[in-house]
Amino acid sequence: MTKRRLSICIGLSGLALLAGCAGTASVPTPRQPQVIQPVQPPQPSAVTEPNKPSAAIPQSEIRNPQSTRQASLDDATRLQSHVPEPNETTVATVSKPESIEPSDRRPDAAPNPQSEIRNPKFPSSYTSLLESYVHEDGAVDYAGLRRRRLELKPILMELSDLDPNAYAGWSNDEKLAFWINVYNLKMLEIITRNYPIQSSRWLRLTWPPSDIRHIAGIWTDYKLIVMGEEFTLAGVEQRFFHRTFNEPRAYLAVTYACRSGPPLRRKPYDGKHLTQQLDEQVKAFLASPQGLRIDRRTMTVSLSAIFKPAWRGKEFAARYGTDKKFKDRDPETRAVLNFLTNYLSRDDAYFLETENYTLEYMNFDWRLNDTSRGY
Repeated sequence: MTKRRLSICIGLSGLALLAGCAGTASVPTPRQPQVIQPVQPPQPSAVTEPNKPSAAIPQSEIRNPQSTRQASLDDATRLQSHVPEPNETTVATVSKPESIEPSDRRPDAAPNPQSEIRNPKFPSSYTSLLESYVHEDGAVDYAGLRRRRLELKPILMELSDLDPNAYAGWSNDEKLAFWINVYNLKMLEIITRNYPIQSSRWLRLTWPPSDIRHIAGIWTDYKLIVMGEEFTLAGVEQRFFHRTFNEPRAYLAVTYACRSGPPLRRKPYDGKHLTQQLDEQVKAFLASPQGLRIDRRTMTVSLSAIFKPAWRGKEFAARYGTDKKFKDRDPETRAVLNFLTNYLSRDDAYFLETENYTLEYMNFDWRLNDTSRGY
C-alpha cells in the first residue's frame, strides 16, 4: 500500500512538473513599457515672426534678397544690351518692332543697307542727283535726270522700310525736313516718268505743251509708300505741312516743277538747319520776279499766285494772322503781308505797311522748269 501510494505521488509529481513546463512556454513575454519623452518647448527658429512667410507658403515663392538683387542686375544687363544706336530712338508706342543689330557684330562687317535712311539726313545718292541736274536758279535738266531715273526708285523704296521707332525719335524740324525731301523726290520721279510731257491736241488749246497739268492726277493719283503707309503729294501737303506742323514756309520749299514755282534747292533739307534753310528759300523766292514785285511808280504790289487766299494764302492765317496792320485787307491777305514783312528790307516792309497800293496776283506759269529742251 505504501509502495502504491508512493507510485501515485511520484506520478502526480511528474504530471505537475509537465504541466508547469507547458504553462511557462505558453505565457507571452511581457512587453516593455513605452518611455514617453517629455514635450520639448519650441525652438526660437521655429517661431513664426510677423515679417516672415508662414510654413504654408512654398519655399520656391520665398524671395531671397541676394537673389533679387542679382536678378535686378541681370535685368539691367539685358536692357543695356538693347539700347538703340545713336541714330535710332525707341518709344513706348510703336506700329512696327524696332530692328536692333546684334551686339556681337564685327567692326568690319558690311553696313546695314537701311541704316542710312534711319538717319534724318537723306541718302547721299539723292544729294548727288540734285547737285548733278538742278541748276543754281532751280531749273532742272530733266532729260539727263530721266536717264538716271532708275536710281530714284531704290531711294523711294527705302522710305517704305523706314522704322517708325527711329522716325518717332526725330525732332519736329527733322520730321518736317524729311517730308519736304520726300515730296520733292516724288515730284522729280513723277516728272521723269512722264518726260517728255505728252499732251492731247484739245488740251493744247488751253495749256502749253510742256504744262505739267497735262500729267493727269499728278498730285492725287501717284502713290508712294512711307513706313508702310500710302501717300500722295496732296496727302503729304494736307497731313504734314497743314495739320501736323502747320508750317506755311513748307509750301515755298517744295518744287512745283514749273517756271513760276519757288526754286528747287540743290541739296536736301536738313532738320538741324531747317529754319535757316527755309528762311533762305523764302528770301530767294521773294527776290525773284516770280515771287514779289513792288512798283512804286504805279503803286502796285504783285505777288505770286501761291499767296492767293484761295490757294496757299489761307495757310498763313493761323501763324501770321494779325488785326493790327493791313486792316483794309481780308484776314488771309493780312497774314500773308505780315509774313512777307519778316523777309523784306526795312524800306519795302514799311511800304507794305503804310502805303496805299494795289495788290494783284501774277499769272502762274505751269510750264515745266526744264533746261534740256528749252520749254
